[in-house]
Amino acid sequence: MEYIHLYIRNREFHVRKEMLCEHSDYFRAMFSGNYIEKEQKEIHIDLLDPDTMELIVNYMIIGVIDLTEYDFATLCNISNAATFLQITELIKQMEYTLDMQLCESNWIETMMIAEQCIYSKLRKLAVTYGLFAFKKMKVEYIPLLNTLAWYLSHPYLDSENELNVFKFGFNWLQHNETGADAILIILGCLDLNKLSVKEINEIRKLISVYEYSLALKVVECVMSLINRGGNKLDTQFLKSHKQIICQEFTERVYIEVQNLVENCPTRKLTYTPIVPMWILKDSRLEMLPQCLYSYTEEKKFEKWLEVAEKNLWGWSAVNWSGNNLVVVCGEHGRGTGLFMQDVKVYDLLRQVWVKHGVQLPPRRHGGMAVVGDELFIIGGVGTFRVVLDTAIAYDLKRRSFRKIAKFPDAIQSPGVCSHQNKVYVTGHRNIYCYEDRNGFDEWKCVVQTNIRMSCMRSFKKHIYGIQSFFSQLYRFQPGVDSRLECITTFTHLPATICDLGDRLVVFTRTIGGCTEDLSVEEYTGKADEKPKLVYTQTDTTLRVNEFAGSCEVVLTNPPTEWELSDYLQRYLKRYE
Repeated sequence: MEYIHLYIRNREFHVRKEMLCEHSDYFRAMFSGNYIEKEQKEIHIDLLDPDTMELIVNYMIIGVIDLTEYDFATLCNISNAATFLQITELIKQMEYTLDMQLCESNWIETMMIAEQCIYSKLRKLAVTYGLFAFKKMKVEYIPLLNTLAWYLSHPYLDSENELNVFKFGFNWLQHNETGADAILIILGCLDLNKLSVKEINEIRKLISVYEYSLALKVVECVMSLINRGGNKLDTQFLKSHKQIICQEFTERVYIEVQNLVENCPTRKLTYTPIVPMWILKDSRLEMLPQCLYSYTEEKKFEKWLEVAEKNLWGWSAVNWSGNNLVVVCGEHGRGTGLFMQDVKVYDLLRQVWVKHGVQLPPRRHGGMAVVGDELFIIGGVGTFRVVLDTAIAYDLKRRSFRKIAKFPDAIQSPGVCSHQNKVYVTGHRNIYCYEDRNGFDEWKCVVQTNIRMSCMRSFKKHIYGIQSFFSQLYRFQPGVDSRLECITTFTHLPATICDLGDRLVVFTRTIGGCTEDLSVEEYTGKADEKPKLVYTQTDTTLRVNEFAGSCEVVLTNPPTEWELSDYLQRYLKRYE
């Protein structure tokens, strides 16, 4: 056996040459090619960390390495070293481990590692994960101002509105004490044409402490333009109001607003409604294929995903974190007693099914909602066809569940939704909110009603509800209303609702025989508005499975490359 002395920053490793060549393409090329190191007994490499090299040498000797026991910083060092030494198997293992550990706190570091090590797939996953995780992001997770600007200005950032984008950026500036001038950078990240007068006024209040700042004058100018009928802020509209702006403010403010308008990003992220459908080829509904369909204005209804390989009666689906679809509950054949007790998650980023390998209490036709990383399952039907009043909370990250307070009613397929991080469930005569304070949990009655909602959705400040046998749309504002308000009616009977952020999309139907008319209606929440019928499919074999739940997902992958605007680049140079 031929040994060499490998020096990594003056630390010596006495290793077999054959072992290095077996695992590393770098050393194989060094010792087999026409290089001077081929005949040398001492090799010096100063670009690697000695502690990291010790881990890699041990990996070569043993043949395996448990990457789960190392912190993220160590994983970064191992990944860089494995890439430098061209250790193919370790690179694959590193990429897989970094992928599995991807979270809100490390997605930027993962993205940077992937870029350095040319993990193109991992980089795309990290970028997409970060954009879709905006609602759970914290300011301390964004290390640099230029990274913040890149992040907040990205067209596919998953934010409900531009006000939330500004608030995040403003909190970051205060946390890092950058000063008032940097507010202009945050303004440069906003899609100005999506701002309402109310949101602009809220931004003005937030920065009013900087009384004489250019940023405050710019915001007041934008608010003035919107009040003057600037439904769309463009250069032509600005030019037509230049004289007024310069008189009311200054030419400096006009130029700044013009630069903002010319360079503002356009948000492109769109959610697609996902609806469970039956294909009416058989009168026995429990024997039909279990599929989810997408709906878009261009392609209408398209089969998107098959939920179960075998017939699954009474399953439920819900969105988790924007990029995961959770499927739980169900019985393999009605009355068989063979329940699906596992949790199945469809990862939209990786387009794979993941089974959690758990055993939930047997149940079908349960109501579901997700708050953070916790899945709430309420009611349903258990073994021996007993209607349940039990409820559980399942931790989707830790893959464990806990029993929570019994629901006041034994109920099948209750309407359930999450609103402002709380779970609301409809009973037979009341709507309840789940409260958990200091270890004592209960279902608190918040609305009294004789109408049992079959579907509820959170939309802006209200919770909206429907009853599939009646055409009315109801709503209430938690903490304000004690009773339901009937606000409008649909053309047909509503089956389920999807929230697309700026509007509710309601899937309605007519009652018929073997075939039905399937329709789509939209409601934006404006006062005295009648839902708009946007599509009708007559004599269709498709029928909405209103018991399985509907949701909204992002089907378009965002671009991983995104260039900052000239406006942002110009201001960021001041902070380099």
